[in-house]
Amino acid sequence: MPPGRPIISQKQTATEKIGHYTDYFLVPIVQKQNSYIKDTMDFIKKIESLECPSNSLLISYDVTSMYTNMTFDELLSAVRKAITECDLGSYVNIPIPDTDDIIFLLKCVLENNLFEFNGKYYKQTIGAAMGAVPSPEICDIRMYEITKEILNQYEHRNKIVFHGRFRDDGFIIFNGSLEEATRFFEIGNHVHPLLKFTYEISESSMVFLDTVIYKGIRFTESGVLDTKSYIKPTNSFQFLHRTSAHHKSVFKGFIKGDCIRHARNTSSRDILIKELSDFKIQLLKRGYSEKETDAIISQIRAADRNKFTNKKRKNKNKQIPNVLITKYDPRINGIKKKLMKYWSTVMNDEQCKKIFTAEPMVAFSKYKNIGDLVTHSLLFKVDS
Repeated sequence: MPPGRPIISQKQTATEKIGHYTDYFLVPIVQKQNSYIKDTMDFIKKIESLECPSNSLLISYDVTSMYTNMTFDELLSAVRKAITECDLGSYVNIPIPDTDDIIFLLKCVLENNLFEFNGKYYKQTIGAAMGAVPSPEICDIRMYEITKEILNQYEHRNKIVFHGRFRDDGFIIFNGSLEEATRFFEIGNHVHPLLKFTYEISESSMVFLDTVIYKGIRFTESGVLDTKSYIKPTNSFQFLHRTSAHHKSVFKGFIKGDCIRHARNTSSRDILIKELSDFKIQLLKRGYSEKETDAIISQIRAADRNKFTNKKRKNKNKQIPNVLITKYDPRINGIKKKLMKYWSTVMNDEQCKKIFTAEPMVAFSKYKNIGDLVTHSLLFKVDS
């Protein structure tokens, strides 16, 4: 049997709101780390801002079971130190509690991950609960401390062109030899009694997050690494089937979202065209029509890539719509059109105008599917 580890959701538990509250103060600390990677888009922007030496090594690493291999004391100690060193007042908009109070609340979250398995109750005694809200930030803070310790001992740190980390996954561009690069992980595997690093090193290409970073045409011409979308070899492309009972906007949004992901991740236009073509083939196999796929794919293919790699600014003055939430049923298609038919009548009423300040929006909540009906939160061991 493969080794197990507790991934227990703390949703609707006594510690959920405590977790949200404390996490609010930890997020700015993590975002200030010089190795911080927010997401794929952030990673790509950072990679594309670098001009790398031609003989650079591309390295990815993983911290094995990071969440469950750190003690409560070391996690809380790292958070305490980070809070002391960070001027949180510049980043938060609510009163900041005493550091001791934040630590006490985090201790409540860490030490109260209880779950049932096979009729017995268990309590997690080491590591951050993987289903708790502040766990990623708590572990990020401690992991940043550990990587700084490694770098302090690493004699070739001046040859690191780039070092970024997303949770327990890291990416390094290294301008040195293979032996010098592996030295980083030799140190890393000895600085902590429980944490271990696994890594891959390549001279030409490397997978990180959902991208492939490689030395292509752009790298040859300007020293900027090329990127493209990563498709797992085991991907069976079991997209949402077109005959399933969902509003048409769900299918349209799914197609557009994946096309945007390819356009954002892929620096070569020729490769993007092939990726979108392959995506279309898989969509047709799942019952989608050429008419609905071609319209979206053509739109994304013609758009400027910068549109997808630059984060949109939120419009603070945008009116909040009145949302009608209901269950989707194919027989109620066109409900928005029916609402709008009488919208002018609503707007001509003085009382209604005060209540409904923006046009209505229709949203569909999810029905329970087969998976929801047969899946239970309790786990049972079956004797062979």
